[in-house]
Amino acid sequence: MLDKDINNTASDPKKSLSLILDSMKMKSDFLSKLTITTHEDAKKLFEIIFYAKKYADEVISQTGLPQLSKAYSLLKDTSKSYDERVEGFVSIVKGGNKKDIEDMAKEIIHFIEPDKYPLWTRWIWNKERNTGSITYVLKDNITLTSPSEFFEALSELKSVLNVFGLDTGNYYPTSIFLVYAYVRLLDYTTHLAIDKKAAGLLPTHLTTTALVLGLKPFIKVIKYAHS
Repeated sequence: MLDKDINNTASDPKKSLSLILDSMKMKSDFLSKLTITTHEDAKKLFEIIFYAKKYADEVISQTGLPQLSKAYSLLKDTSKSYDERVEGFVSIVKGGNKKDIEDMAKEIIHFIEPDKYPLWTRWIWNKERNTGSITYVLKDNITLTSPSEFFEALSELKSVLNVFGLDTGNYYPTSIFLVYAYVRLLDYTTHLAIDKKAAGLLPTHLTTTALVLGLKPFIKVIKYAHS
């Protein structure tokens, strides 16, 4: 018989998934409407980018609000190509880790246009090293060699998830699936590295998935609304 994994079943997985999807929609709406005119606007942006928020003060200080506003407006400009928007953002923004800033640009584009662009950060697919959670689900002997192949693989994964009932009309489910896979791998390596009793204190996989996706502020709003 299969043994239940407490990190997956401690809460209601269907309810957790629904909460994550609702909060992703809220994040998309927020980013689509956001304009950066004040220091607080900029701080709000970094607050929902999990791995970049530690650079908020540094980036705001070194880039300046006018240039940061320009960089963010570029990400929202759907008339420009994906690469133009990412490269433009990275070239304007000063401070922080450049790889994280690039991932930030890609995450923002994904949430602004989730029906068109999947989430592409280094832990989803690192094109230089050909690593990331997408590689866990590829067929044997299949290797991604270009961004176009990555997008093709994500489109195929989206179709597979649709068959299993995760049909939202956009790339939210692939984001959840691949971040979840990444979190599972980290959890597995953590269990190998530390005592299992201590590992049991870690958040559940779906909770950590929501954290990595920068959804914590939106989940709080939803829970408060239903309290």
